[in-house]
Amino acid sequence: MVIELDDFEAIKRQYDFNKTEPEVIIDLVEDANKKGGKIRDRNARIKERATEILEILSENNVIVFNENDVEGKNYAECKSIGIDGSFFPIGGVGGEWYVPYAIVRILFNHGINNAPVVDVYAAGIEEIKEQEHLNVNGEASHRMLIGETKALEDWGKNYTKSLIFIDGPIVDPPSYNNFEYINYRCEAIKKCLEKSKIIGCVKRSRDIFFIKKFERMLGMDGIINNDFPSDQHLFSYFFTHYRFKNNYNGFLFSNALDISDYGTNKFYKQNGVYVCAIFFQKSIDSKILRLDIPFLYEDMIKIDKIAAAAAKAASDWQYPHQYIPLPVELAHEKCKIREGAAETIYDEILTRSRSGSPENIMTMLQLR
Repeated sequence: MVIELDDFEAIKRQYDFNKTEPEVIIDLVEDANKKGGKIRDRNARIKERATEILEILSENNVIVFNENDVEGKNYAECKSIGIDGSFFPIGGVGGEWYVPYAIVRILFNHGINNAPVVDVYAAGIEEIKEQEHLNVNGEASHRMLIGETKALEDWGKNYTKSLIFIDGPIVDPPSYNNFEYINYRCEAIKKCLEKSKIIGCVKRSRDIFFIKKFERMLGMDGIINNDFPSDQHLFSYFFTHYRFKNNYNGFLFSNALDISDYGTNKFYKQNGVYVCAIFFQKSIDSKILRLDIPFLYEDMIKIDKIAAAAAKAASDWQYPHQYIPLPVELAHEKCKIREGAAETIYDEILTRSRSGSPENIMTMLQLR
């Protein structure tokens, strides 16, 4: 009999539950029931709150759009690529870390109905000394982002018109305020924008760009944020309310917001790269994404049209029940450095580093 992974995990959960002390389980279950009731009441309250906010905002502004608000171009026929990278730090004994990484591009040269090409743009092992970089994960992530930007730059220089989907935001987190890197990334983006559209797919947005705008519009500084910790949280209520009210299950997207003056984004603006954002949902059973769309100053007057095109492109390249557009999902899977692979690579490093003396062999074994 073959046990599926989901079945195995369910069996393991039940086993762990049964092995826990009964008195502990009783107290935990009672507390879980209390917390569940508290969350239920809170959800009912903020659902009403979200409905009120959306109705007030909608009196003078269109906040939520649907597929009937966009032109009928089929972006699934366009050339498209997805870019993503991953890494996995291993080692660490003595402060020496090895970081296997991979940068992958998925190429759909003839639209969604043709087989993609997997292009491993770069793969290798970075060495990071903890004494020089106390935040090893942060340094590893930064190096990976440089690799992703190189893959983007190469595409802009050498390839033709296309849709470019990136896994993550266009602008990196504030910890990457390295102006040399920002300038380099902006040049890569501008080169791509000469021929292509770029869409950053943010799966877990924790920003409050839209909330801040709505609070200013309504004179409610800090009030909306008290109930909704992020824009993504707020739009999950907006979109659900819209769908039930209008009995609608096509794709939805929000109004476009120029986020070029927020945080690190302003340094990109200084380099000539502006960014607008929308929230997007393929259908009621799809997760909500934030789509970041870079544009140039001369396109400022048409960001609504640019954003609507990005929503249509994301919809055309996302199958039903799928998490994110297909090029990004495939790039994410193909670049993934898994724990077992990283540990095997580390074993190979240690094996190759040993000499024949017992003393050296014992020393290297201590570094495993």
